[in-house]
Amino acid sequence: MHFNATPTNMTELLVVCLAVVAIVMLVRKRYDSNLPLLFYFLAVVFTNMFDRPVNPAILYGGLAFCLLLRFEFMGSGISKLVAFLANAGLVLMVWVMMTDVLA
Repeated sequence: MHFNATPTNMTELLVVCLAVVAIVMLVRKRYDSNLPLLFYFLAVVFTNMFDRPVNPAILYGGLAFCLLLRFEFMGSGISKLVAFLANAGLVLMVWVMMTDVLA
């Protein structure tokens, strides 16, 4: 693993840091936070602007679970399941983006 400090890599690291903060917010059960949605907005813009492809199933699947988490009428069990899947999507995005940076 080798890190090359190019502007693209540094921008991707900033997007990854936003994802880590969004994960912390979801772990603390702050489901009304807009940080996961902000992360996915920046991730979509970043992947379209630079040549850093991300699997669309991971990107848009995680975005769908973060959007679904915003609904307040879900029961506690379903809410926990959706929060787990949203966190899993965020962790997968961090993993994919960090493999691009460290490759």
